[in-house]
Amino acid sequence: MNRLIAATAGGLLALFSMYWDDSLHTDVGRDTFWSAPHVLLYGSLMVTLAATAWWGIGRARSQGLRTTMADPLLRWAVVSAGAIGVSAPADEAWHIAFGRDAVLWSPPHLLGIVATFALAVTLLRAIATEGGGRPLVLGSGLVLAASLAPVMEYESDVPQYSAVWFLPAAATGLTFAIVLIRRFDPHPWAVTRAALVATAVRLAVIPVLAGLGHSTPIVPPVLVVALAADAVRRWRTSPWGLAPVVPLAVHAAYVPLLPLLPHGSTVAADQIVPSLLLSLGGSALVVLAAEGLPRTRLPVIRTAGLTVAALTLALPLLSAERAIAHDPGQGTEAGEAHWRTTARGSRIDVTVSPEPSASGRAVLVARRAGQELSAPLTSSGVGVYRGYVTVPESGRWFVYAAFRDAGASTTETWIPVEAGSSQLLHENRPLYVPPAPQKDGAGRTAATVALYGLSGVILVAVARSGRRTPLPQG
Repeated sequence: MNRLIAATAGGLLALFSMYWDDSLHTDVGRDTFWSAPHVLLYGSLMVTLAATAWWGIGRARSQGLRTTMADPLLRWAVVSAGAIGVSAPADEAWHIAFGRDAVLWSPPHLLGIVATFALAVTLLRAIATEGGGRPLVLGSGLVLAASLAPVMEYESDVPQYSAVWFLPAAATGLTFAIVLIRRFDPHPWAVTRAALVATAVRLAVIPVLAGLGHSTPIVPPVLVVALAADAVRRWRTSPWGLAPVVPLAVHAAYVPLLPLLPHGSTVAADQIVPSLLLSLGGSALVVLAAEGLPRTRLPVIRTAGLTVAALTLALPLLSAERAIAHDPGQGTEAGEAHWRTTARGSRIDVTVSPEPSASGRAVLVARRAGQELSAPLTSSGVGVYRGYVTVPESGRWFVYAAFRDAGASTTETWIPVEAGSSQLLHENRPLYVPPAPQKDGAGRTAATVALYGLSGVILVAVARSGRRTPLPQG
């Protein structure tokens, strides 16, 4: 059991590393592979995998190798470790073949997140198999915290896509975690206990990142969602009761709090209804994958349910545009730029002084959540450019200054700015030659389908793992 506790602690440390890495990208940009958060992330994952392997060896000694090899927990540990091992080289190969792609939902990044979630579920199952007890709370907390990793960029106000996808992604992930926690943790308040652990972890992350001078994520109000899920369990044992309850609780908790929380992406009033509908579809899809449809004598109902669920799954992939909010993968450094930036409500005024001096056309670009606004930069002296841009909403915007000379070469520099505030910034930022844009084509499409497909297969298999009994009729 101590080995599993060490593995779970390593998983929680890995989640902290992910938020640290995200804040570093937000404030500074992409760093080297050997940056502190990367080293901590891969080191903590190695601790988790090593402790899991140690646990497997212990089981082999006590139960025999043949029995241990037939254990589904060991197979899942191998699958999770293999997927984590594949995601890192796949990400590097992706950048080499198709260009920079720093969005969290890119196929290689999503595979790594899914593999980490699968490993967390494996640890929870292993703890339950070993007798549960207090360590089960830690395992459940890890699963719940890992389910929120896909919305990390929204939680730190770096939305790559429209905010309409924020709460559906959160509700779908939370539903997934809650179904599995209820499956492996019999305590009547299992989800609430897990939410307390996840909240404590986030409360520990924030002061550390603030002390390092980096942006911080929000503290998600998952405790409200957990209380609703546990309350529902008292009057409806079927997991299908979670399909409407979790999305409704997520929106009731998040929507009024997000405008009050620093560094959280808000959901506009006209996005609430589509957000709720997408959340209901995502949560129903999770329960369908985990438990199947309630038994019915009408095959048409089952077929219609499967069709709606499949369309719900495909909708985000079919409708989402290319992420252009922020790509911190700078290219070759070409100098330095001094920024003086003033945010007054929706207007952002900028003075940029690149060194060495730039010539030719200069443009100011502001990006957030799939939106891109451009404005001219006017030269007002040797190497000094001024301009402003008016943005349609508050929050963190990434403001770029791009300089294109007569030889058609381009250099750029960027800075994060909080619109809707009274912010004055004086900073020196790198001036760099941006890498080539992403390459589209059959190769990229095939790689996308393969990596997303692998992630989907793992998620479905995780959802159906460890089922003890068929779902009772609701």
